[in-house]
Amino acid sequence: MNRKEILLYIFVAALLLIEFIIFKDLPFFWDGISKASRATWIYNTNFSSLILPTEYSSGHPPLWITSLAIFWKLFGQVLWSSRLLLLLINLGVFYQILIVCKRNFVATVPIFLFLLVCLDPTLVAQTTSLNNDMMLLFFTLLSFNALQKNRWLLYAFALTGLLLTNLRGIYCFVALILIHVIYNRKRLLVWNQKMIRSYCTATLCFVVFLIFQYTELGWVLITRNENFSKHREAVTGFSIIKNIAAFVKNILDFGRVFLWIPMVLFLLKYYKNKKRSLDVNSQKIGIALLVFTVVFFLGFVPFSNPMGPRYLMICYILAAILFINLLFTISIKKKIRNSIMILVTAGLISGHFWIYPATISQAWDSSLAYIGYFEKEEKMLNYLEEKKIAPSNVGTNLTFNGRALARLSKKDSIHENFSSLNLDTNQYVIFSNIENDTDDATIITLRKNWEEIKTFERLGVFITLYKSPKTKSFKNQ
Repeated sequence: MNRKEILLYIFVAALLLIEFIIFKDLPFFWDGISKASRATWIYNTNFSSLILPTEYSSGHPPLWITSLAIFWKLFGQVLWSSRLLLLLINLGVFYQILIVCKRNFVATVPIFLFLLVCLDPTLVAQTTSLNNDMMLLFFTLLSFNALQKNRWLLYAFALTGLLLTNLRGIYCFVALILIHVIYNRKRLLVWNQKMIRSYCTATLCFVVFLIFQYTELGWVLITRNENFSKHREAVTGFSIIKNIAAFVKNILDFGRVFLWIPMVLFLLKYYKNKKRSLDVNSQKIGIALLVFTVVFFLGFVPFSNPMGPRYLMICYILAAILFINLLFTISIKKKIRNSIMILVTAGLISGHFWIYPATISQAWDSSLAYIGYFEKEEKMLNYLEEKKIAPSNVGTNLTFNGRALARLSKKDSIHENFSSLNLDTNQYVIFSNIENDTDDATIITLRKNWEEIKTFERLGVFITLYKSPKTKSFKNQ
């Protein structure tokens, strides 16, 4: 890397370090809490087995949770050690993004626009999330970079890593094979027979894991745990239409509509002009974007597993690079180009403030909006103590009963006696738009028929305590 590129990376690395310092005590959130539970099992059993019992397992490989357990052994089972692991992965991810930009930006694109690629709200939010998605993204980017350089040994390592991080790594693995084939057919990459070893090595390692899992549990890939198996079922009819809508929404959500629509319009302009063709770099990125998007579409849409925008982060990165390349190769005035870049930048930043009504499900781990929730949760718990309202009298779908696990703190277990939300039996209910489990009818009933006692709200994120209209009858029982 030259001096400009090194300075750019140092700048981003410094921001990641500042983020680590600010959020070193930020709890596990959403799906991250289940990862904390699994890592705790490995930690407590002293690594006696890396194959989780069925009651814990969703079928995903154990690389992320084992890495967490190792860091806990080295530095203590505390949040900051978990976030130290995430920091190292984040540094790797953004280094790989810089390499992708360096190799695939057209000659007229200034390298500092790497920063625009890094602005995606979901990518930024995931740098704060203790889940395995950043690890999967790291290995996906490393694989893509190794593929472009025909470095078979590094490619084998990266492919193995993505297969052992998450089952979604299988989709990435398939996409990379297809990209490799298309690159060679279009002569965008020199054929290197050694690259076949990479696929064989990664496949062998993954098969070994599956064999061990089968000998331990009697199943592979499709878990027998009912809490997770319902997410692996095939869907038909209207459910597929809903999934297609969700897929498109995930792509355009959180300000990305300001990037994707101009990108598509630029592509249409190019293909209408039959005398012009895309440069080699844009062709490579365009092919990779198309393949990843189609593979994810076919892998997610036909199944019941809820899709999160974080699943598509590699697509957002590739789309941003292609958009920038097109912006600097089509014939437009410099003022218009700069205006478009300002609009896209503002749109992506605005994504962190896109808050939908409570009756619309939102991917809260895909923008920084969720970070303000934890302060409100603390205020609500303090309010309950102040008013002497027992947790057992309060129903909620929030993860209050997982506070000790989410914070890796035993003292928070005193707050783990909350009831499940049931309007017929709860004297009080706590509802927040930070969760998607409460159905619309319940939300409407709470707002119309229950008494709102206390609300803490800021920047669109709220948590509210409601009192049942039948509270007097509860007291008389």
